[in-house]
Amino acid sequence: MTLITWIFLASACLAGAASPGPSIALLSKTVMDGGRRAGVVFGLAHGLGIFFYAFLVAFGLSVTLSFIPFLIKFLNVAGLVFFLWLAYVMLSSSLTLSESDQQKFQISNTLFGNFGSGFLIVFLNPKIAVFFLAIFTQFVGDASLFQEKAIMVFTATIIDASWYVFLTFIIALPKFRRFLQSNSRGFEFILGCFFIVLCFFVGHNILVDILF
Repeated sequence: MTLITWIFLASACLAGAASPGPSIALLSKTVMDGGRRAGVVFGLAHGLGIFFYAFLVAFGLSVTLSFIPFLIKFLNVAGLVFFLWLAYVMLSSSLTLSESDQQKFQISNTLFGNFGSGFLIVFLNPKIAVFFLAIFTQFVGDASLFQEKAIMVFTATIIDASWYVFLTFIIALPKFRRFLQSNSRGFEFILGCFFIVLCFFVGHNILVDILF
């Protein structure tokens, strides 16, 4: 793999990581509730989830997913349930009357929970495998060396984790975080509505897969 090829690959991975979506929304909520350390743990776990799907695609193991349709359907349904839970937590937090009640509806109060949130937001979205399949096939053929495939996987993983850790430090800036916290009810309400809309799209896709 040449340097120019790697730069194009890295740019594609960065564009995918930086695109707005549920991961950034959940990271913002995580940092607002738990601070910088929670966000860093979330980002590292998110990168691990990316590693899982990038590894499957780069080494041809994603083909096995097509032979286990039940697994794909299960992940899609589990992802829908996860998004519904996130919507419930955020909307409930935005509608509480007191700060003590609001704290009951935080995403997680532990680093293990932050890690789980970061990993699940990726793992419960098997369409990420399709994203990497579209990218990786543009750069490496079927006869690629092991080293080249490993470079692809670690490039995607490191760029994704680095991006979310970088965002963590931006969101955790004292003035920015105080702004989010002072407007937490409105911010969480918007995020909750976002996840509700996302649930409709995911639910629609699941019904289409089942019926057709």
